Amino acid sequence: MASNESMRPLASSNSELPARHPAALTILVLALLQFVWLLLYIRTYWSLVDIGAVSVLKALIGFVGCVFLYIGAARFVANSMRGRKLFFVSCALMALSVWVWRPQAPWSYPYIAGCVVAIVGWWFSGREARLLRIGG
Repeated sequence: MASNESMRPLASSNSELPARHPAALTILVLALLQFVWLLLYIRTYWSLVDIGAVSVLKALIGFVGCVFLYIGAARFVANSMRGRKLFFVSCALMALSVWVWRPQAPWSYPYIAGCVVAIVGWWFSGREARLLRIGG
């Protein structure tokens, strides 16, 4: 005869699901706003690459950084222990991209905003992981 413990479904309670960090949705919304801001300059980016002012490889660095930011924000919403490395790599790539696009130019501002969002996401995801490790 089987015990009651073995008859119980695997995901029977919500306590087994990871808790969502209160700032997770805010970070996701900020990342989406950065995406919209980036789309406003998409023609400018294309024109700069088209005329040869910036190489395609250098332009892709920033876009890959943005994709990492969006994936990191989505993973952070799903589980507050995830996304830390993606936020870090995203910030590094976008910071490099700001240098490529020139910090004084207005089309580099979405990347600066993306760096700030990535740093905040990196901070909160690391803080959450530390709190869960400590048990507080």
